[in-house]
Parts: sequence; structure tokens; C-alpha cells
Amino acid sequence: MQALVYDRYGPPEVLACRDMPIPAPAEDEVRVEVHAAALNSWDWDLLVGSPLIRLFGPLRPPHPILGCDLAGRVVEVGARVQRLKVGDEVFGDNSGGRWGALAEYACAREDMLAVKPREISFAIAAALPQAGVLALQGLRLRGGIESGHRVLIEGAGGGVGTMALQMAKARGAYVACVDRAEKRDRLLALGADQVFDYEREDYTRDRDGFDLVLDVVGRRSLFAHRRALRDGGVYVMAGGTIPRLLQHASLGPVVSLFGSKKLRILVHRPNVADLEELAARVVSGELRPVIDRECALDALPEGFRDLGAGRVLGKVVATLR
Repeated sequence: MQALVYDRYGPPEVLACRDMPIPAPAEDEVRVEVHAAALNSWDWDLLVGSPLIRLFGPLRPPHPILGCDLAGRVVEVGARVQRLKVGDEVFGDNSGGRWGALAEYACAREDMLAVKPREISFAIAAALPQAGVLALQGLRLRGGIESGHRVLIEGAGGGVGTMALQMAKARGAYVACVDRAEKRDRLLALGADQVFDYEREDYTRDRDGFDLVLDVVGRRSLFAHRRALRDGGVYVMAGGTIPRLLQHASLGPVVSLFGSKKLRILVHRPNVADLEELAARVVSGELRPVIDRECALDALPEGFRDLGAGRVLGKVVATLR
């Protein structure tokens, strides 16, 4: 099978399409004929070898084939698989397993995959799993979003942000977004009520404050985020650098003890129920993953390059069939 492979950390130039053995499923896995796969910021971190990644793979990448978000058709099932069968069209997040979605075939545990509704294309399904689940779980940490709530999304132009924006607007929230100035018009078209240029504007001093801040990038300090919250508001960190994560992990619980403002770190928990909810929202018309581009496997290095530079709006999707 053809796969996008790398054997050392580095820029997108270290990626190459190669012929690789077709993987065999374990007893609790299925083999999927991959029709589409999508990139996440985690793929970029694994590619370049961010400090956090090197804690687990100090000398070489832990996964020779990147990609955790996939959609395709089941072609083989392991001996202990009960829910899925050959021929099922599925999608899911393989970050808790072997990764390997950027290939013609990948193996994933049954509990990581949901059945894809017929109304959804493989490309749309591949764009959903990790970013959609993070958006869904991040908004839930507020205890639900209601009409009249003020929500701010930092890093709103990525996969998580563009989906969280749509979900919050569907619940009647006022949604402000933070990202690059060049993404402003697209974010407004998606429903944003306000867009901050992070290079020129300080949203943490907005006089009205926010009931929820969902932060995908972690640029600002814990204390700046606390300042941005209304009384009773919640800040949710869904991504960021190691120093910011450590600051929030160590000081967030302490700061949250004083007053009504809460600061939390989102721990990503992939699961079939959330995948099914995301698919239902797409079918109903409430949610539509934003796809920046679809490209062939051998064109993905350019997609990686733009992802790392922050130029991607939504998702980059590789179409393999």
C-alpha cells in the first residue's frame, strides 16, 4: 500500500510516499480501507518533534505513519470485534491506537470508530473526529451553552475553532473569535459576531467579558484569561505550549478556589457516542466542518507546511480514493 512515511523529526520535506506492508488487525481491531484522512495540530507536533512529543520519542518518531482522523470502509475484522462488520463505512480518531491514517489502509480498535451516515461524504467524516470532539467537550465544560451567553474562541480559525463557533451559534450564543486578520471575513461568514486580530487587539480587556473562553492555542497567561471572564465564567484550555500548560495545570486549580471564575484544562477523550452526536449534527445541518482543501497523499507536505504556519482555515483533508 502507499503511505506517507517519515523516520526522523523535521520539516515537511522529511515526508515521503512509500510502498508499505498492509497492516493486519489485532483481535479487537478492524482494518479500514482509508478513503479520506485529515490533519490535526497533533500531526504537526509529531512531525517536527515538539518538546512534549520528544518526551515519548526522544530519538525517533513514535509513529512512522502520521494521521489519526480517518474515514473509510471496513475490509477485515479481528476475532473479538462484535459491533462492526466488513463493508461498514466508518470514521474515527485513531490517536489512542496505531495512528497511520495517512495510508491506503489503517487498523483501529472497534471502540474508536463510529458508523458513517450515508448522508455524509468520506471527506466530511474524516474532518470531524478529533477537532469535533474537542469542540464538543470544550463547550460542555461550561455546563452547556445557552442563548445570551458570551463565548470567545481563541484560535478560532482551525478545525476545533470553526466547529465550536458553529455549535455555540446554534445554541444562540454571542461568539467572538481570535485569530489572524486574514481569516476575519471567513469567520464572520461562519457566524462570528466579532473577530479579534490577536497581533493587534487584546480581547482579555473586553469590558463585557465572557461566560466561556475556549482556548485552542494557549498564547496568553492564566491571569489574562481570568481577567477575560465574567463572574461564573469558565476558561477551557484545549491546546498550547508546555510552559502555558504547566502554568494552568499548577495554578489553575488554586486560582479557581477564589471567586466564581473557573480555569480548566480539557483532557481529550475520544469516544463513539460523541462521534455519533457530531455526525447527527452534520446530518441535521447544524454543523459543517470547514475544509480548507482536499488533496492527494503526495501533496500533503504542502498542507503540513501551511498548517504549521497557521495559514489553514479549518481542516486539510487527504483523499485517497
